[in-house]
Amino acid sequence: MLSRFSLIPYLFCVILLLAGCAPKPAGTPLPSQATVGVAGFHQPHQGWQMVTSTRADKSVTLSSDLLEELDGMLADLLRAKEDRPFLGTESTRQCQELVLSRMGAEQAGVSGLRYWMEVGQCVQTDYLLIPQVLEWKEREGGEWGVTEPGMVVMELTLLDIQNRYVAARFQYDERQRSLSEDLLQADKFFRRGGKWLPAKELIRDGLREGLREMGL
Repeated sequence: MLSRFSLIPYLFCVILLLAGCAPKPAGTPLPSQATVGVAGFHQPHQGWQMVTSTRADKSVTLSSDLLEELDGMLADLLRAKEDRPFLGTESTRQCQELVLSRMGAEQAGVSGLRYWMEVGQCVQTDYLLIPQVLEWKEREGGEWGVTEPGMVVMELTLLDIQNRYVAARFQYDERQRSLSEDLLQADKFFRRGGKWLPAKELIRDGLREGLREMGL
């Protein structure tokens, strides 16, 4: 029979586990009438693309097909909230080309914040959501066993275009770990069925979490 003193380590582990499983509170929702423009997923390499100081130089270059798949994933999650109007990537891409054309030779010295604000003004949206992939490493192995787990670093930035400031920012830095490596991530482990996920499924998890925290 365990003594009351020997139970303390077990109780401590349970407390930590419960703390890790508690979801973070959702962010304050945007005004229901506000429109949200959505930029396409991309990897920031140029200064005018960077909303923060982080470049995607450490990452492998993702194919256009994969980036479009991530765009569709984000659109599906936003579309699930029927009360939230959003403008798709088609309008945003056209405005990106127009803004770059206007900047001309000046673009090398233009900050990412100025660039994206001008894109948002061109789109004529209240808010602009910018999804960026900073790092990406695909898993090596299968869903039940890996030699190297998947890893992604994604950043979501929401700009308030009318007031010209960063309304919200969410960074998702996820390298999948086994339950024995990280007990505090037990909720993720069981929700994923104990499987090792490909990188794009890690991104999906990050998008769900990020949109909820940003009030989207």
